Amino acid sequence: MSDEEHKDRLDRMKILYDLNKHITTLSTGSLLLMTGWFDKVFKIPVWKPLAGGAFLLFAACIILSVFAMFGFSMYSRSTFNTESDPVNFGRDAFALALVCFGFGIATFTAFALRNLL
Repeated sequence: MSDEEHKDRLDRMKILYDLNKHITTLSTGSLLLMTGWFDKVFKIPVWKPLAGGAFLLFAACIILSVFAMFGFSMYSRSTFNTESDPVNFGRDAFALALVCFGFGIATFTAFALRNLL
C-alpha cells in the first residue's frame, strides 16, 4: 500500500470514528428524551413494549458504536486486508449500530404517535 493510499484510508477511519461519535450522541439524546417524555407527556402509556424495545435498541446502538470506534481506532498498515484487521470488526459493529438506531427511532416514533394521537 502506498503512502497516499494509507493516508486516504486513515482519513476514512477518522471520518467513520467521528460519525460513530455523532450516532452515540444522538442515541444518548434519544434516551434522555424518552426519559423526560415518560415523566411529562405519557401519563398512562399504551404499547409499553415498544418503549422498552426502543430503549434497548438505543442502548445497543451506543454499545455497538463504542465497539466500532475501538475497531476504527486500531487501524494500522500492518493489519490491512488481513482477517485480524480490526477495521472489519469496526465496520460490522458500525452497520449494526446504524440498524439499531434506525429501528430505535422507528419504534419510539410509533410509540409516541400511538400515545399522543
